[in-house]
Amino acid sequence: MRRPNLPVILFSFSAFCGSMLALPAQAQISEVRGAIMAHNVETNVSKNAGKEDGPDVQVEVLWNSPDWLKFAFSPRPGVVASLNTQGETSFAGVGLDWTFPVSKNITIDPYLGYVIHNGDPLDNPYAPSDSVRRAKFNAEELALGSRDLFRLGVAVGYRHNETWTSYLVYEHLSHGHILGGSKNQGLDNVGIRLGRNF
Repeated sequence: MRRPNLPVILFSFSAFCGSMLALPAQAQISEVRGAIMAHNVETNVSKNAGKEDGPDVQVEVLWNSPDWLKFAFSPRPGVVASLNTQGETSFAGVGLDWTFPVSKNITIDPYLGYVIHNGDPLDNPYAPSDSVRRAKFNAEELALGSRDLFRLGVAVGYRHNETWTSYLVYEHLSHGHILGGSKNQGLDNVGIRLGRNF
């Protein structure tokens, strides 16, 4: 199992928290977010809970939506990095985030992205003829099937004021049989997020 570098994790998270308070409202940054996510949870989409532990620490930066994305309901482009604190699958990538108001303070925020992850192995290393070890691997290991994955999710946001928004978040990572081969177990995370708006 990969082991996390705890000093780096703590330093990075501390630096992120400080940056949320200190960043000026410039450079077209729309929002900076931090999240704590339960890693590899059981859902109806993928049934791989317990194969990896968590939690994950996520950092996201979103920019104002450019004019040319108005046709797609003005999503905000962004980058994300997600670090698993137990040395399991971490990822980083890019994406688009939409915001649809439900009321004065509540929003629904679906998002779609593309990420690269460090999870290994990608597929079952045992041949079908090695049925015992192959079955044991399938029961215990998360094999995502492709080094690159789609990241799909939805968040429910509550805007406390013009500066801060909190979210409940669900996301699913998978290659969808588009980016990779036949193995497509998927990874589901749920958590809470705090956003600093600019």
